[in-house]
Amino acid sequence: MASNTSITSSPAFAADLGKLRDMDLRPACVRATVAKLTAILAKDAIALPVADDEIIAIIVILRSGMAMMESFISAFPKNANIVIYHLGLFRESQTLQPVEYYNKLPRKHDAIKRAYVLDPLIATGGTAAATIRILKTWGVGQIVFVSLLASQAGLQNAATCWSEGTKFVIGAQDAELDDKGYVKPGLGDIGYRLYGTILY
Repeated sequence: MASNTSITSSPAFAADLGKLRDMDLRPACVRATVAKLTAILAKDAIALPVADDEIIAIIVILRSGMAMMESFISAFPKNANIVIYHLGLFRESQTLQPVEYYNKLPRKHDAIKRAYVLDPLIATGGTAAATIRILKTWGVGQIVFVSLLASQAGLQNAATCWSEGTKFVIGAQDAELDDKGYVKPGLGDIGYRLYGTILY
């Protein structure tokens, strides 16, 4: 495991992640469980104290990262100056390469020194690496990437993209990817599961 990566040892996280692996879980329960798991990771991810003149950037990866947002920002002090941006990336089904489809990052404010990225899953690591490259170009000095679950290969791929400028806070790691690039055993397609948009 890369030196800029930490995986939680929380028994509570492991128990709730086991529940999230149940593919029969209804979307409302999926969202509630993701929020609960995010709150556990936030304790390890957030660097405190936050300076009065610092602006914290939260980068939400669309669409599944939205389910992590509220519980994550709730872990900051009430007076923290937080801005929230969204990045849209998806993995092309044939090549498994990341495709950027939404990016409205403005010119970076000088007071933004670090960014927290919220994305429930790191599969191949391609989307995570693309996100890191975007934020590095934007001018952020430190990136903390927060994910519930990662594949071993995907985490290694992402963690070595810009190792000196990134930290990964991960809930758990699965060993394999299937032939479609999904984490195995994983959580299924978490975006579909969160919002109930699976086609039957």
